[in-house]
Amino acid sequence: MPASLRVLLDDGSFPLRALTALDDDALDRPVSWVHSSDLIDPTPWLESGNLLLTNGAQFSAEPDADEVTAYCRRLREHGVVGLGFATGILHDRVPDAVVRAGDAAELPVVEIGERAPFIGIIRFVADIIAADRATRFSWLLDAQRAVARAAVRDDGLREILHTLSRLLGAWVDLYDAVGGRLSLPGLRSAPDGVEADIGREVRRLLERRTAASLTVPSAGGALLQTIGQSSRLRGVLAVGAAEPLDPAGRDLVGTVVALASVALEQQRQVQTSLRGVRAGVLDVLLAGDDATARRVAAVALGGLPAEPYVLGVVRHAAATPGVLDELDLVSSDPRRLFPAGRGDDVVVLFADGAVAALRALVERRGLAFGTARHERGTEVADTLRRAAQAAREAVPGTTRAYDELAGRGLVGALRERGGDVLARSLLHPLDALPAAERRRLRESARAWLDANGAWDPAARGLGIHRHTLRARMTQLEQLLRRDLSTFAARAELWAALELDDDRG
Repeated sequence: MPASLRVLLDDGSFPLRALTALDDDALDRPVSWVHSSDLIDPTPWLESGNLLLTNGAQFSAEPDADEVTAYCRRLREHGVVGLGFATGILHDRVPDAVVRAGDAAELPVVEIGERAPFIGIIRFVADIIAADRATRFSWLLDAQRAVARAAVRDDGLREILHTLSRLLGAWVDLYDAVGGRLSLPGLRSAPDGVEADIGREVRRLLERRTAASLTVPSAGGALLQTIGQSSRLRGVLAVGAAEPLDPAGRDLVGTVVALASVALEQQRQVQTSLRGVRAGVLDVLLAGDDATARRVAAVALGGLPAEPYVLGVVRHAAATPGVLDELDLVSSDPRRLFPAGRGDDVVVLFADGAVAALRALVERRGLAFGTARHERGTEVADTLRRAAQAAREAVPGTTRAYDELAGRGLVGALRERGGDVLARSLLHPLDALPAAERRRLRESARAWLDANGAWDPAARGLGIHRHTLRARMTQLEQLLRRDLSTFAARAELWAALELDDDRG
């Protein structure tokens, strides 16, 4: 237990009496040391957290109120936790002006009676501080052993960070070498209100390109520490709790950073090899040999998602720094999530429950993500083509499912890709006609195309003679400069009419 005014007052070893109102914050404020002085301004010899003892030689029996007010305010602004005023030596009682000034400055004033020796109070506090340091040192040794044990587990890096969070009761975030926050399932992250400040300071640290640490006052004194050597930074570890970390907590973070540096380097080497194996398994899947791919994956990687699963394509993910590292962290179970690089993209096979983590990743990284459902008996290569098409249609930072594309139809896809502009260009010659004539030609063309180019059924549907219909289509061919005897020209006209339907 740290030394505090509460401990001193409750112990009973000294004749102490509080003269000012004391709330829990004042009573429990840690005392870092005890100093005695009768100077009117002792602050040059004091540190924040000190308890000051005085005989009151600097004050007369009825001291000047302004002088005492300035004295108490000066001590409180310097971080002094309290003023112990001895009576029975120079003053029979603590001057009322001192008590009033202490109350006004929120500086606790405690009377020390019966000529109690200051050295006894100093030694009492020093013993508590020494015992507290010994306790914290013992805790630190135990904590370091715990993180060392975590480091040798299968997923060493993740276990180290989970252990650190538990021991400190803190949130922990890991950032990659370009300042991207890595997703670590099950690990408590920074609150939303401070995440932006943390990210900004992380990027500032990385821009220095040297090993360093800093605290973020706006985030409750959160500690940021770079990982790796100055010439090759691997990322930044961010740790924050309800209160700023004490020296033992900071030392533990330093231990974790050292272990994380080793773990990241080892993990990078292992993951580079595993990425090659995953890419090979994907190639075998795309070649149609599902049995061999699953056998290799089971032996070398731990398996593949069971069919049916979702296949996703994250565009340019392999070429974006840090994304592969983050995918490695979230894909601890390949039967749930299996990523593999393919050119600049990353192909991901995953169970339905893993989609939330992937969506969060692509949104945070501003990547385009397309998905397609893979059913048993379907060629993986076909599913990949569908997912790749959905990825090409996705806006950066969003997810697009192939089913959405299929549901809108070919015309819908053309419309989204600017096909309506081309349709209006093709049909533009009709704009020169009177509205009634333009409408007749368009209706005639639709009826004829719907009848697969058969003249009699189309004419009957329009209520006109087939020769009239032929004349209209001949006129349309001339205006559009298209030979409608060919299938390609008919298909183009049909698509143009569908896309430009709102102008009919």
